[in-house]
Amino acid sequence: AAVLGIVVGVLGLLISPFQFAMNLEEDTGVGLLFKLRGPRKPPADVVVVSIDKQSSDRLDLNNNPDKWPRSLHAQLTENLTREGARVVAFDVHFIEPKNAEDDNLFAQSLQNAQNVILTEPLVPKELPTSENGAAVAGFHNIVKIVKPFDLLADAALATAPFTLPRIPFKVNRYWTFQTSAGDSPTVPVVAFQLSTLEYYDELIKLLEKFSPDQVDKLPSDREALASSSIKRVIREIHEIFQADPRLELKLLAELETAKQTASDPDAYDALSGLVKMYGGPTSRYINYYGPPRTIKTIPYYQALQIRDGKYEERPMDLNGKAVFVGLSEILLADRKDSFYTVYSTADGIFVSGVEIMASVFANISDDQPIQPIGLKSNILLVLLWGILLGIACRISSMKIGALNAIGLSVFYLAAAVYMFKAKNVWYPLVIPLFFQAPLAYLGAAAIEHGSLFKEVLSKLRMERDLSVARDIQMSMMPESCPTIEGYQIAASSTPAREVSGDFFDFIDIDDSNIGFVIADVTGKSVSGALVMTAAKSVFRLLSEEKLSVGEIMKRANKQIKKDITRAKGMFVALLYAVLNKDEKRLGMCSAGQTQPILLSAKTGEAKLIETEGDAFPLGIIDDADYQETMLQLDSGDLAIFYTDGVVEAMNKKGKMYGFDRFLEVIKGNSGLDADIFLEKLINDINSFVGKAEQHDDLTIVVIKVD
Repeated sequence: AAVLGIVVGVLGLLISPFQFAMNLEEDTGVGLLFKLRGPRKPPADVVVVSIDKQSSDRLDLNNNPDKWPRSLHAQLTENLTREGARVVAFDVHFIEPKNAEDDNLFAQSLQNAQNVILTEPLVPKELPTSENGAAVAGFHNIVKIVKPFDLLADAALATAPFTLPRIPFKVNRYWTFQTSAGDSPTVPVVAFQLSTLEYYDELIKLLEKFSPDQVDKLPSDREALASSSIKRVIREIHEIFQADPRLELKLLAELETAKQTASDPDAYDALSGLVKMYGGPTSRYINYYGPPRTIKTIPYYQALQIRDGKYEERPMDLNGKAVFVGLSEILLADRKDSFYTVYSTADGIFVSGVEIMASVFANISDDQPIQPIGLKSNILLVLLWGILLGIACRISSMKIGALNAIGLSVFYLAAAVYMFKAKNVWYPLVIPLFFQAPLAYLGAAAIEHGSLFKEVLSKLRMERDLSVARDIQMSMMPESCPTIEGYQIAASSTPAREVSGDFFDFIDIDDSNIGFVIADVTGKSVSGALVMTAAKSVFRLLSEEKLSVGEIMKRANKQIKKDITRAKGMFVALLYAVLNKDEKRLGMCSAGQTQPILLSAKTGEAKLIETEGDAFPLGIIDDADYQETMLQLDSGDLAIFYTDGVVEAMNKKGKMYGFDRFLEVIKGNSGLDADIFLEKLINDINSFVGKAEQHDDLTIVVIKVD
């Protein structure tokens, strides 16, 4: 029984670090905890002003809030300021000027208020995706901050980003500082710092005590802060905390000591919140308060008419509150500002971005973030829980073992829900309850009845091998295509399953020549990945010897055949080519790889390039006679290299993509830059395949002469 328990515990530890397990824990485990916990009361100092259909109808405006006059936002800002709002954040994008008079009115209201934050959208360079959602082109995700246009950006007290993943990705986390945007503080961080400005002097005194050398670059007091960029100051405070990882603990200890004699408990709460905001991790889990509209929400049209803390006869006190303005209603998924969260439902109810923003601010304000248990605690928990389950399932009959496993699981779930509800501590559910508990029972049954347990272990080992193989492959792929004056190079590789058989590489030979490899290995497990590594190393080493392309292929073939002698049935279909950048000449040699295609700029024709010599894949015979094929390129020409998965891609009807269609698409997109040309090819393949399962890897390399 103890041995079974140890095995279950160890297997739980082994599977926990895998990405799919972590994703399940975030999407399923924490979602279940939120649902079992139920809604909780949000802080009273956070309010959402909702831009919604109700308001557009009452104000006789277009349902699209982008078309609302900005003079209306000016009226709202003036009214919120008059009603004593401490800070106002607009989750509305003001990227371009519109009506000049309205823009000036809005800018003037921002200037007068001096407490308004405008959101900066982060615009990624989105990469095309295949039907199964895998990225198929490019290697970088470039993010660009788009600020509001100058008139409004200059008038607002600050502008800041707040980026969330779009549907179908579940929003579980937020960023205090957006690392993809130069560590820019996000809207909730700026809002919290503004809402606690009265304690800025005390924060500076704390920093002076524990980090005197760093604090000189900050405004010395609140009066000096008024003439500084609040966003720059926030970033500089964050840098001080980053420079000293123990600074957060030192300041919290100092605050705890001072709390005993403090006359203002609000000061302690505010300073403690600031220290944790600056010193904690930049990525944190959102503690949702409940379904849409859980946070106090006031329709836009009502917020315009609040007077002296009342709308008509109803109390609506905004004094001292943080107000977040944006699209907020019981949203359907097709609305542009709706997000998939733990409170989204199958009938299309989603949460708006502004309510998530307000929730994050509330998490910072009331110091109630979701705290996953630490790594050491998680390891100990999973191991001990596995041992306990193993003993419980094997100590008696299978029936009693099943009841024991169910009883322990119910107890564990109840304890996890209690800790989540009372302490905001997140104990894992998926591995302990949905993996270890069934595994313990199945393990007991396997020991009782034979070979079932061995099969489970074998499957887990295979998954681990596949993961190792994929890690090896990903480390082999170039991070980006080389930049060569006078040429454009673009490349893409999309695996058909977790482990791919395709790979490509670029080799910097000398100032005039660059080599590249495109290949397809028969094996698609760890052995295949190791053969890829060997092939890549062989060509990199041989390229240093200044041999002809044909001679390099002959030597590489002999070495690879020697390396894979014991791996029966394995070989490498590969094309090796060297581009002479000065003479625009391409020398290539193919070992069983698909024929390259040349798209001539002069004639507009696309034709297959017949390569000379033997065409045996590498690793089959020792004395294959590989010969170099020379290709002279002209300005505007495109050379396209690809694996067989491209032309053999099939749709649901079983029809192959084929050379004819591939050549037609190539001819139809002449004159484009290499990366756009590649994107067009991939899009056409995806369009042809549709929702059919991808049966083989797709790899394409494009070289264009400028």
